[in-house]
Amino acid sequence: MKRQSLHIRGADGFRAIACLLVLFHHLTQKMNPDSAPSWFSIIHHYGMRGEVGVSLFFVLSGALLSYPFWVSFIKGTPSPTVKNYSIARIARILPATWLNLILCTLLALYLYDIPVNFTMLFTGLFFINSYHYSTFFPAELNGPLWSIGLEVSCYVILPFLLYPIIKKAKTYLKALAILVTVLIFLQIVVNPWVIETFMTSEDGKGWDKGLVGGAKVWLPYWNISSFFSQFLVGAIAALIIARLGKATKPTSSFFDFAGAALLVAAIVVVGVRLIPGAPDSLTKQAYLSPIYAIIMAAALICIAMSRHAYKLIDNPLFVWISKVSFGVYLWHQVVQNILQRSFKESYVYFGITDLGEWTRLSLLVIVLAVAIATLSWYFFEKPILQKARKKVSA
Repeated sequence: MKRQSLHIRGADGFRAIACLLVLFHHLTQKMNPDSAPSWFSIIHHYGMRGEVGVSLFFVLSGALLSYPFWVSFIKGTPSPTVKNYSIARIARILPATWLNLILCTLLALYLYDIPVNFTMLFTGLFFINSYHYSTFFPAELNGPLWSIGLEVSCYVILPFLLYPIIKKAKTYLKALAILVTVLIFLQIVVNPWVIETFMTSEDGKGWDKGLVGGAKVWLPYWNISSFFSQFLVGAIAALIIARLGKATKPTSSFFDFAGAALLVAAIVVVGVRLIPGAPDSLTKQAYLSPIYAIIMAAALICIAMSRHAYKLIDNPLFVWISKVSFGVYLWHQVVQNILQRSFKESYVYFGITDLGEWTRLSLLVIVLAVAIATLSWYFFEKPILQKARKKVSA
């Protein structure tokens, strides 16, 4: 199938939004709100909640990776092969992540005399770091690497779910029912069991104890069941988009208004309910999962089927940010940590007390992170992806 026919309208814009949310979240963490003007409070409030960008990344990944399978399912054509799926995923994730992890480990050793933790390095290289608090953060200089292990786990699980559904479910409604049933099972049975069974001890727990202590705070709430649920919500959205794409043409503005309403709802829910860095009191999961994920997945469906809204979301700037978003995600906190350790000791959590200084430092981080990400995309990631696509099409 042609790549253009597998494009979900609005997905590039959503990816850019996810990237910007995570970036703004980590920038906002450095500003002490008690020292800022009152008008900045609402900006700081939502900046601290920009962590939901991680959830949006998982929803998008689930949607984009499952969409080719659902298009073939709806059209009755052969599904993508495991080989092609695997080549594409390996090319997209492994080289850039390995480069980042190895460089972060070497920089920590030679710049800051942080000894190499080979267990953390090994688990990070093989994407199994996210299953124990001692390895959850595989690089001292780059906290966001924790999510890559969970993302790769979702990549591995997805085909084992999709192929049986495609083989056994003969209709769209049966496939949808199976996906929803799996999602409910994960929420009602699996996730509560994981939390009860693998709860971490209080010994050494707390962000004041370092990254390992912080990981003990997050685990077991930040678990594969919760994150695959968000991934699965995206897959459900992709199935609906594939079905609507066959049967419906956007002839009214219903989807435009519905998409806008859902985005507003997401902003309100996050602003009112989310407690940064903590599981939701109702679902016991990070990032208001699956509530936020469901709202954003529904918004993606509406934007994909809209007449006009997708043009606003997929604007040229967001499309470009989308291209370099993985690099921005990988490198922005490396820049922050080097800035703090080498040049600005107070550039820590709530450490900056002058808004002007915070703005200047934030702009510096943005410029450097985007520059590194752009170089990474054009000279490293893109060439590898092009070679992988030639293998897939061969």
